[in-house]
Amino acid sequence: MDELEDYVGWLDALFARRLVASGEQRPELSVGILLWPGFPMMSLTGLIEPLRHAADFADNSRPVYCRWSIMGEGATASCGIKVQADSGYLNPTDFDYVAVIGGLLPQLNRSPPRHRDYLRAAHSSGVPIIGVCTGVFVLAREGYLEGSKVAVHPFHQQDFRSAYPRLAISTRDDFLQQGRVTTVPGGISILSLMTELLRTHCGPDRAAKAVHQISLSERRGLGAFDAERARDFRSVADPRIQRALVMIEGCRGKDITPDAAASAVGLSPRQFARLFREALGVTPKHFILETRLRHARFLIENSTQSITEVAYATGFADSAHFATAFKAKFGTPPRGLRTGRQAATPT
Repeated sequence: MDELEDYVGWLDALFARRLVASGEQRPELSVGILLWPGFPMMSLTGLIEPLRHAADFADNSRPVYCRWSIMGEGATASCGIKVQADSGYLNPTDFDYVAVIGGLLPQLNRSPPRHRDYLRAAHSSGVPIIGVCTGVFVLAREGYLEGSKVAVHPFHQQDFRSAYPRLAISTRDDFLQQGRVTTVPGGISILSLMTELLRTHCGPDRAAKAVHQISLSERRGLGAFDAERARDFRSVADPRIQRALVMIEGCRGKDITPDAAASAVGLSPRQFARLFREALGVTPKHFILETRLRHARFLIENSTQSITEVAYATGFADSAHFATAFKAKFGTPPRGLRTGRQAATPT
């Protein structure tokens, strides 16, 4: 237990140093929640619990750096437990995401009319929408999934095909993000999505803490929640390499070298390189570069910074070197990615 508490304390200390450096005080991730009658309790808790653990230090659970709110009207879960709303319908632009947790199929049409009015207002305002479990049926009915591939639970596969035969579906993905709409089939898949959102918005230290605190198992076969997204937190057995990964991603790969990472975790550069490659199959230098490029892609897709500003912000000496590395990784130059994204964004 002492070792586990020490790991959580280390993650919190890493987060505290980052907060001091940035001066950040506002929530880094906020989610508004709409509950449909007969919703699955696991989907609700799977959404809130990772936010709760990431939102504060230790086990204090205050909604400081993450915020969540059940809006409008509460609902009775499929297990019979009544959950109350904690707020009215708040301005949707106050949230980074609005999540629709659908309920039992026969009850989908029994939602409060204002739920759908709010959902339409959020969508028209450009707020990203998440459809959880049968929430994907709600989004499909509103027309928000046209042209998208939809993550659907295998149990609901035939019902969804019958209701929306023109929509492509997947029963093998934990979640699918398509533009401003994300679909999640339910069950433990919601944990995969929340880990990714925490990692993107709050940093790998917060995501690592949430994964650690909810004690995700080591079993394989969780689709999108595997090597690319969560190897940093689960499948790396050596705690020294795990800490190095969190450090590297915590600074987005900038201003850190393999030697510095090795020293920080008490290994010689040669030991560190060997253990790192054994754990991840790539060298520390390669992983640092990939981390910088992933962050660069996020900035290109989600900020108004110029290509040159993104290059400098992610540790590249000039935009030409950045463009070459970016194209080698993603198959398109950074300017092409931004142009294509702008063309695909609805006005």
